[in-house]
Formats: sequence, structure tokens, C-alpha cells
Amino acid sequence: MTRFKVAICSPSSADIEREVLNDIADVTAATGDIATEEALLSYAGDAHALLLGSLEPVTRKVIENMPNLRVLARYGIGLDNVDLKAATERGVVVTNDPDYALEEVADHAFTMALALTRRTVKIDRMMREGRSGHEIKKAVEPIHANSSLTFGILGLGNIARRIATRAKALGFRVVSYDPWVARAEFGLLGVERAADLETVLRESDVISVHVPLTPQTKHLLGEKQFALMKKSALVVNTSRGPVIDQTALYNALKNGTIGGAGLDVFEVEPLAADDPLRRLDNVILSPHLAWYSEESHKRVRRDMSNAVKDVLTGKRPEFVANPDVMTRLKA
Repeated sequence: MTRFKVAICSPSSADIEREVLNDIADVTAATGDIATEEALLSYAGDAHALLLGSLEPVTRKVIENMPNLRVLARYGIGLDNVDLKAATERGVVVTNDPDYALEEVADHAFTMALALTRRTVKIDRMMREGRSGHEIKKAVEPIHANSSLTFGILGLGNIARRIATRAKALGFRVVSYDPWVARAEFGLLGVERAADLETVLRESDVISVHVPLTPQTKHLLGEKQFALMKKSALVVNTSRGPVIDQTALYNALKNGTIGGAGLDVFEVEPLAADDPLRRLDNVILSPHLAWYSEESHKRVRRDMSNAVKDVLTGKRPEFVANPDVMTRLKA
């Protein structure tokens, strides 16, 4: 029986993966993030399966230079770092977890939104500086009641719907734009359906971004869109960094075009140590960590290891992101 090689492309203890795959494969784990084609091929060029994060560039070049490759399994939802077309042409199954960390990302995004509306980070910093309550109040006012604010959501997928439920529960008016979702579904959630993107941008006090990264959504928010927003508007992004033009966002935050931002994702990750966003006091930053909980992390590792095992033993995994490959494999 063939003994397979499975390569984990992000730092990991690999204990769960080895537990699932030990009977059919040798499992290796990278010691650091692999963010270039050359590094990925050097590390895993002869692997039969890759277990991926969001940073590894699984391009056509990579796929065509991995002669043994049979399956790519993404620890998560997004597949913008994988060339699906090239994988399908090579007969490589791509699998992911569309249900991964939905509650965690919703919690993280909504926590950022509340921290921005309540100015909690700024208040904390000023308290640590020894500033008086009067000084702090003057510095952070005005703070408005949730019931007076509009919470805008771009996209209305699985995570966005959880955001909507949280925002409704705390009294926000909730409005969303997603041309792919039926009007009736907005009604069931108690969410107002915006006719266009511009309506959400103009009316919202908080704008939470929940769209996939595609050629159509790259730089969905840029200089023109920030100019449409209220000067007090707060933008939260836990989807993909390139959905926002980061230079335009920095300028809007620095110049007071908008009020603040909460960012878990960036155009280039990891965020550079000298990136100017780090110097702004109206931004909350986190390192693409919205997905994390111990429970979600362990579950996705086990689920994706089982998906790899399915493919390597001739079975169909639960989720196949490039279903055309199954027909190709049968040919």
C-alpha cells in the first residue's frame, strides 16, 4: 500500500493530523509561515496532500510542480489563495470548511464594532496615562446609544447573518446590501434590504464587511466609497484585506474622512511592523485571528485531516470546492 506524504503548511503541533492520518501517511508540519511559491515548493514539492492556511500561495506554478499532489485542504472557508482552475485541470481535489468558525468571526467583528462605538480602547489607553474622567469624556464624546445608530452589513452570508442577529439584539437598526440574497431572507432576519451599496455607505454608523474576495470585490471600498460615508462612520473588516484599498483607508482615517476602523485582515499579511496603520489611535488591529477559539481550531484540523484521508483513500470528502474535478477523476 502506498504511504502518502501530507504537509501542513502552517506551524502546528500536528498531533491531531497524525492521529487521523497515521495509518496511511507521514505528516510534516512547517516551522513558520510559508508565503512564497519557492518556499512552498521547497517544503512540500513531493507531497500528496497540503493542509493550508490563508497565506500560502497555491498558484498554477505550485500545482504544476507538485507531481504527486492529489488534494488541497483549506483550514477554513476562503480559497482566494488557491488556483481552483489549475487544481481542477490537474485533477486535484480542493476541499474546505464552509461552516468554520462562524460564531467566532461574528463575535470578533461585533466586539470590534462595540469597542469602536463605545470608544473602549481609547478610554483604556487614557486611563493608563493617568488622565482624569473629565478629560477622557471630552476626548471620546460624543458616544451614542446603540438604538440611535445604524449598523450596515456588506454581504448577508452565514457570518453576516450572525452579525445581524447580534446587532438587532442590542438595538441597532440593521441594513444590508447583498444582491445575491432573496428579499424574503432579509425580512426573516429583520434586516432592511438596501437597494445598492451606496445606500449602506451613506446611512450607516458602523459598516461591517462580509464579502468573499473576488475580482469584483477587490477594493470594494476605496477613496470614493469612504467619501460617501459619515465622518463618524466606523468600518470593521474580518473578511479579506484586499476588499478594502488599504492606502485609501489609511488616508480616510488620518484625514478624518471617517471616524475609525477595526481590522483583522490586511492587503498584505502579516501587517508590516512599520505599517502606518499601527500609528493611528482610531484603529483597532488584530492579526487575522478572528477565527480562533480552541474549539474551532481543533475541529477544523480534525475535519480537514479526515477530508484528506477521504481523498487519499478514494472517497469523496464532505465539501468539494471544485466539483468538476470529480467528473475528471472518473474519466
